[in-house]
Amino acid sequence: MGFKKNNQSLNNIQGKKGSQFSSQLRGINLERVLVVAIDAAKFFQKALLCNYFGDVIEKPFFFGVDKNGINHLCSLIENAKGQIQAERIFIGVEATGHYYEDIVRELGKRGYGVTIINAATTYEERSSALNWSKTDDLDLYAIAHALIQNKGMENKLPEGIYRRLMTLTRARRNEVRKRALVRVHIRTLMDHIWRDFQGYVEIKNNKPEKKLIFSKFWGKPSLFFLENYPHPSSVLELGIEKLLQLVKEKKLRIKETTIHTLMKVAEQSIVKSKEEVSAELLLLKLAVQDLKRLDENVSILEKEIEEALLETDGRLLLTVPGIGVATAAEFFSELGDISQYEHAGQLIKKAGTNPIIIQSGGTQGFYGRISKQGNKNLRFMVYTVGKCLASHNKDLRPYYEKLKERGKHARKAFIALGNKFIRIAFSMLKHKKPYESKQSEYSIFQEIKKKLIYTKMNTYLNIALAA
Repeated sequence: MGFKKNNQSLNNIQGKKGSQFSSQLRGINLERVLVVAIDAAKFFQKALLCNYFGDVIEKPFFFGVDKNGINHLCSLIENAKGQIQAERIFIGVEATGHYYEDIVRELGKRGYGVTIINAATTYEERSSALNWSKTDDLDLYAIAHALIQNKGMENKLPEGIYRRLMTLTRARRNEVRKRALVRVHIRTLMDHIWRDFQGYVEIKNNKPEKKLIFSKFWGKPSLFFLENYPHPSSVLELGIEKLLQLVKEKKLRIKETTIHTLMKVAEQSIVKSKEEVSAELLLLKLAVQDLKRLDENVSILEKEIEEALLETDGRLLLTVPGIGVATAAEFFSELGDISQYEHAGQLIKKAGTNPIIIQSGGTQGFYGRISKQGNKNLRFMVYTVGKCLASHNKDLRPYYEKLKERGKHARKAFIALGNKFIRIAFSMLKHKKPYESKQSEYSIFQEIKKKLIYTKMNTYLNIALAA
């Protein structure tokens, strides 16, 4: 059938991953394979020890994530190893939040390799048992089955610059999300305090047209009035002359016409009195303070992210139109060390954005939904990158438009474009080469320069030359 014994490692149905797994089992007594399943949590970790056939050696037990707890776990592993004369040990832990990381790190220091298992995999293992219960013990059985069937995700935690960038970029994303919620809260409060401050309507030829007082609602001038004069009566009390003087003193860079517009809108607006909206005014003051704090946090994190990114090969991603510093840094850190991978398809599987092929009865197969059995943070970045490139990259946008013409939903097209970029990024990072654009106006120097905020001018050229 064309299958040769000496080529078994190339013919495993799970590819390289399956070959590596089978090479560890081939030729040994499977009763001497020790399987350790660990269910991580914030306070109560639980573990189960069994052999390859699922025969329980040590019933589920709790242990703490401290020196005594890890010592207890290792002691039981060693006892079970001696009891069955184990020739191989497979340890697996479900990727639950960040609680599993300390366990993986500590066991690694003691010479144990730990396989990280996606939560979606254990969910499917529980479902396949036709048991809709969820208990700690069932989770352990699911983890053990996933280990035995070689359904682990990866075996290494991010380290060094990858971990630093990952921590910074995830923190920034969290702060940006909190800022977005605060902004929605501020707009809602202003609906009650002074609705027209966000925009007013002019009707010309029986057609309504929305007008803005400030071109940027979250710009410095708008935020100044939100913080100090959020009610139209406060603006009217100042008058035009005092307003112009105030703008000059605070260096707000507002045109005189904008001040006249502000006064006009304040005069025409129908609002409640300050007393009636006193509660909203207090909440607005607190919300604006929160917004300023979050803006500062985001700026501090972005400065750190930019400096850290420029120390890595991830700076090459800045040569790609549509990929900014924060996106490049988060994408690069979530990809991790690409030297562990032989081709980009492995990274796509790591993200869980690989489409599942559905085929039955000899009919031609088709691609269904994505697997989602991978790193959810990388999966989010694949979608984000695809969305950015669809809007801002002239080289790759036609690919997105082609998918749309074929009837693909925008979200699916973003994922497909993100997968395409994984292949491009893998090649760039592997060969340490910048992005190659077909656009005549494209310039590596200008592309990098417009994205870096905190880096000095003479550094742009050095990065461009390094790219």
